[in-house]
Amino acid sequence: MVAPIRSVLSALIPMGALATVAYLFLSRGHQLLAALFAVPPAVLAGAVAAHLLTLVLRTEAWRVVLGAAGGRGLEACAVHAANAGAFLAGTVQGQAAMPTRIALLRRFGGAEAAPVSRIALGDAPIVLFEICGAAVLAAVGSTAVGGIPGWAPWAMLGGAIAALAILRALYGRFREREIAAGLGVLADPGARNRLAAIVAGFTAMAFLRTLIVMAGFDLPVDPAHVCLVLFTMGAVGLLPLGVGTGPAAMVAALGTTNLVTATAAGTVVSAATVIAVVLYAGAVWAWRRAAGGLSVPDVPATEAQEPFVAGVAP
Repeated sequence: MVAPIRSVLSALIPMGALATVAYLFLSRGHQLLAALFAVPPAVLAGAVAAHLLTLVLRTEAWRVVLGAAGGRGLEACAVHAANAGAFLAGTVQGQAAMPTRIALLRRFGGAEAAPVSRIALGDAPIVLFEICGAAVLAAVGSTAVGGIPGWAPWAMLGGAIAALAILRALYGRFREREIAAGLGVLADPGARNRLAAIVAGFTAMAFLRTLIVMAGFDLPVDPAHVCLVLFTMGAVGLLPLGVGTGPAAMVAALGTTNLVTATAAGTVVSAATVIAVVLYAGAVWAWRRAAGGLSVPDVPATEAQEPFVAGVAP
């Protein structure tokens, strides 16, 4: 009975945080505005810059997976343009990101774009490497609060490593089948190491963005608290909260310290995320237009009619 109760409580905490954010906006809106206007513009600019690098690295991670799946002929600008559309869709509804990305890649990549069946599992290695990073964040963050059991981060890390090993074995067993191609990155040591390094890179950029904002609001900036906030954002991000993820996560992690300040800091994180996504989309689509336009390449009829599948947001 204890485990189910803990599961219910862990689900209610983020929802309670979101309800608290809504209450604070309604009851203390003037204090929130005062806190937001008191933060130097350099804080927002730094957070936007860090998130821009995060978006670039996330797309590069996908390029590594696509290359290992047989998509080495894809132009970099086509992949970045497709992912830019996915990020825009994801700011509204996270579950819309992957189908948007696949649809745009099929249009921008033309004949070089891999069939959907070949890249259907492509996000799995990226997600599992991210879980490994989240486990490290949880381990460090657990030193700041007692709410995370000491064994939980290591169980998460062990589970992710075990899942990676299982997927690698499945790829070896079914590598002749097209649907397994998205796991090919796990069988190539060079590509696998590049993917791990890129995931570590965009996790570091997310850490930097969070650190910049927390420092701007005079919140605790020791590694334990920053990791706690970043881990909480990843957990709350699984909920369909959209731009409400930042404030809800910041309140869930630090709300007991200062609800108003935590909410304002989370709002800046969300604002920086949206601004970075818009800037990234504008930049890569301008790059694509300069490289030959956003026109739709000719795609063979048999491929153009192939349906795409929904998946988990990047």
